[in-house]
Amino acid sequence: MKKAIISVMMIWLILAGAVCPVSAWAAEAYESYSYDSRGNAVPSQAGYTAVKSVSGSDIGTESFDSPSDIFLSGDGMFYIADTGNDRVIVVDSNFEGVCGIYESFILSDGSKTNLSEPTGIFVSAERDMMYIADSGNSRVLVCSTDGQVKMEITKPDSPVYDSNKTFIPRKVIADKAGNIYVQLGNFTTGAAMFSPDGEFMGFYGANRTEPTAEVVLKYIRNLFSSEEKRSQRTRTVPAGITGFDIDGDFIFTCTSSSTQKLDTVKKLNAAGKNIFANKEMIFGDLTPVYNAVRNEFLAPSIIDIDVSEEGFINCLDLTTGRVFQYDEDCELIFIAGTKASQLGGFKEPAAVESAEGKLYVLDSGKNTITVFEETEFGRTVHSAVTLYNDGYYEEALEPWYEVLRRDGNYRRAYVGVASALLNKGDYSGAMKYARLGYATDIYNKAFEGWREIFIREHFVHICVIIALLVIAYIFRQRLLSAAGRIKVRIFRTVGRLRKKYVRRNSRTKITKYKGTILILIMMFFGQIAEGRLYGFQFGYPDDRTFSIVPYIVRSFVIFAAWVIGSRAVSTFLDGSGTAGRICVSSARALVPYIVQLFVCTGLSHILIQDEVVFIQIIRIAGIAVTAVMLFIAVKNVHCYSVGRTAFSVVLTIAAMLIMLFLLVLFMSLIQQIWLFICTIWTEITYRIRMG
Repeated sequence: MKKAIISVMMIWLILAGAVCPVSAWAAEAYESYSYDSRGNAVPSQAGYTAVKSVSGSDIGTESFDSPSDIFLSGDGMFYIADTGNDRVIVVDSNFEGVCGIYESFILSDGSKTNLSEPTGIFVSAERDMMYIADSGNSRVLVCSTDGQVKMEITKPDSPVYDSNKTFIPRKVIADKAGNIYVQLGNFTTGAAMFSPDGEFMGFYGANRTEPTAEVVLKYIRNLFSSEEKRSQRTRTVPAGITGFDIDGDFIFTCTSSSTQKLDTVKKLNAAGKNIFANKEMIFGDLTPVYNAVRNEFLAPSIIDIDVSEEGFINCLDLTTGRVFQYDEDCELIFIAGTKASQLGGFKEPAAVESAEGKLYVLDSGKNTITVFEETEFGRTVHSAVTLYNDGYYEEALEPWYEVLRRDGNYRRAYVGVASALLNKGDYSGAMKYARLGYATDIYNKAFEGWREIFIREHFVHICVIIALLVIAYIFRQRLLSAAGRIKVRIFRTVGRLRKKYVRRNSRTKITKYKGTILILIMMFFGQIAEGRLYGFQFGYPDDRTFSIVPYIVRSFVIFAAWVIGSRAVSTFLDGSGTAGRICVSSARALVPYIVQLFVCTGLSHILIQDEVVFIQIIRIAGIAVTAVMLFIAVKNVHCYSVGRTAFSVVLTIAAMLIMLFLLVLFMSLIQQIWLFICTIWTEITYRIRMG
């Protein structure tokens, strides 16, 4: 019986293998994931899958040796800068054979010149020219495809160029006008720019300096230093660019640095202005990768960038070996690749190229080129993004819905649907999907449109409500008198039942401080309302987790610290107020602050982002009135002068900070003790089970 079962299983596996290719069964070298709006990694379907790895022997030539760059020309040919072998190889579009090898070129005088460690290659279809960063010879060669050198670019003789630095070209590109941009390995002032005739024109696209605390402190010191000391101080310089690509009239640059956070990826126009300057975007993994060998977290290191014909931006990260693909709005689309030995993984990725739904990653450590193809899911996403970017919003809806049917974690699809519905005029639907995609800007625009329609449809009802409020305000005295008579009747009816409790409770502290307790409870709920119920267009809370502790601290604990601190300070400054009087007067002073919490929360569901100034005015007014009332309360309770009151408030705040600091230390100690007890208990139970 067992043999029969095994035979059936073997036959089934053979038939399954005949139906499904082996590659479909093979596991990827990495797990596909993406990031949600809060920067948390979430599982996602793969947009690309590795299909093959190509080496030098696979295309009919000797093995690559530390290749540095790959470029796809307009005629579908791949140009590979084979650095270690001092050559440039031309391969067909399918990587099935070598179409040409450039190891030497003919100069204008007829002599021959050889390449030495070429690290960058660019081919201009308009000019039918090759631009080679011949770093070993400290030059850039501009050549025709038949091997004739048209121009050599060497170290510029210009006061703008630092004469003490050598000319080490790493990458090179050229624009439509023939201007040449060279990324230099030893410069941080941007790419060296040359005219079509080879004349040095200056530097282009320098990164900004990171405004860290050290930089700011150094700047302040320089303001008060002499000229001699300023000249002796080291200058703070930004990191230099490490790669670039050109797409139409824009040049995209990337920077590989563990300290540079600004300008990691830039989109530069002809004037050198960064279009991405105002985008708060982190390119690469949002969570740093931990290196157990170096015992530290490694920041992303974007070493190369590629822009596809559809406008997708592909960033190659040396730290993780991953390709991060973004759309033209810098929204993350897909993540592919990793550091691994199997197919789809890299040892030392060096360059990335893309064409017709494929990614090509050059690995200088493995000396291979890995080819990634779009999955069905990837094609659907790219189709939706392309349709939307081209202005076909309604046509993009069905692909986005298909993406959501395949992957409910794919945030970009929610944003795409919300944008399409917004342009379609379906404001309610746009608000719904903008919430799901945590897209506050889209939600704000949709809410503005929905609000306009709501006001138009319910204009009569709104006018009636306003009129009733005005009438109620005009006749408020009569209404209050009527309410008073009703109140008297109610009290007379229940007076006998309540009389015996009133006499007893009047002597309790609960009755004495019931107003104070009510105010604190209202402040507690006001804090929660502001943190959890605010209008989505002004931000969004983390709906997955809710902790009541921060709200308790911001209401009850801080208030208690204020009362205790004020009472303690009054003993040193001869204040006459008791803790009870401080508590009651301080609570009354909090009423304007509490009112603004609820008012601002309510207005956040009515106003849009452009009208936030009204919320800010109310918030500032509420806080300012509370501050003044607290000051007056301290002055009256303790019978202080104005100066002594100000000094008392400062000392009270200092005492509060000390108490809160000690509270944090105490809680940390309790946590450590609890962990120690849990560890001992775990050890004891383990030994009991083992013994």
